[in-house]
Amino acid sequence: MSRALVIGLPTAVVSAALYGIAPLVQARAARREEESSGLGLALLARLVLRPLWLIGLAVEAGSFLLEVYALSVAPVAMVAPVMALDMIVFTLLAQRVLGENISLTGWLGVVAMVGGIGLLAFAFTRRAEVGSSASTDVLLAFLVLGLVFALLCASLANLAAVREMVAGAAFGFGAAAGVSYAIATLATRQIGLAVNERREGQSTLVDLLTTPTPYVLVLFSVLALGLQQRGLQGRAAVIAFPVTSGVSAFLPVTLGLTLFSEPAPDGVRRAAFIVAMVLVAAGIAALGRDRMAADRSVDELESVLRPTPDDRGLGDGVAPLDGRPEVVEPSEAEPGQPARARDEAASNARTGTVAHRSGMSKNL
Repeated sequence: MSRALVIGLPTAVVSAALYGIAPLVQARAARREEESSGLGLALLARLVLRPLWLIGLAVEAGSFLLEVYALSVAPVAMVAPVMALDMIVFTLLAQRVLGENISLTGWLGVVAMVGGIGLLAFAFTRRAEVGSSASTDVLLAFLVLGLVFALLCASLANLAAVREMVAGAAFGFGAAAGVSYAIATLATRQIGLAVNERREGQSTLVDLLTTPTPYVLVLFSVLALGLQQRGLQGRAAVIAFPVTSGVSAFLPVTLGLTLFSEPAPDGVRRAAFIVAMVLVAAGIAALGRDRMAADRSVDELESVLRPTPDDRGLGDGVAPLDGRPEVVEPSEAEPGQPARARDEAASNARTGTVAHRSGMSKNL
């Protein structure tokens, strides 16, 4: 059995698991802070002084290093789909830590992704070489074409949003973010290959600073983060999130097999590889729908917890000025839902934390 399966695959699984854990740790720290506004820079300045949030950041850093190592021994065509497992870890932990429920669709997504990763491992049992690294010209081409595509999609998505074409706006932002995440993954692959070359004594990691690799990684990680948040602000976030996850998982696979000379599985293993990709894609879509459905439920819950007219000083028995019906106070527990659980869920909604990978950055 190859080193890619014995070492690379388990390392990628652990990296994905840590990527799923980090946002929950940081979310718990963020919920303890006062509600922020604007770009959230004031909130970030407070969080860097909080040990719990720094633990979450350390978990992210560890997961990034594990991803780099996985890409140094295994092809990106195998590692990139495995990294989508962070959605499973985040969803399962959100159920336990935040008290969220997983629907039948969500569980089917979990089963599909696990089955897909199993088939993926079988597909690479014979050939799992890392392929060749990208040249400086190729990286610069990714930089230019990626920026043009992302900005074009974002412009069209903004235009669609102005015209209230909700689905079109969500798809545009999702595609732009997905391509940005994919390019960040390819830059991470370059670092992994540099680690492999350093292991064989062919180069030093310092040489990376003379290439576009680290700068492409930082640029597209930040760009993807902003575009993903923009897509999640829309009413069709259920479209944006799966589109981003799918593009970011499968574009590196396509480029690895076609552009970077990674060997494709053959025979029955090729069929297994294709089925694995379909299952992973179906799992991403199912978990994305479940994740966004949970977010919508929390949004509805938060609207129930808004201050009553009495809280605004209107006095008892006075109808709201806007004519809308009176809402329930946070202290009034509805049947089947303790007040503490509702308060925690609403607080979680205010953090706006969603799991998705972007090099060193996963919090949205």
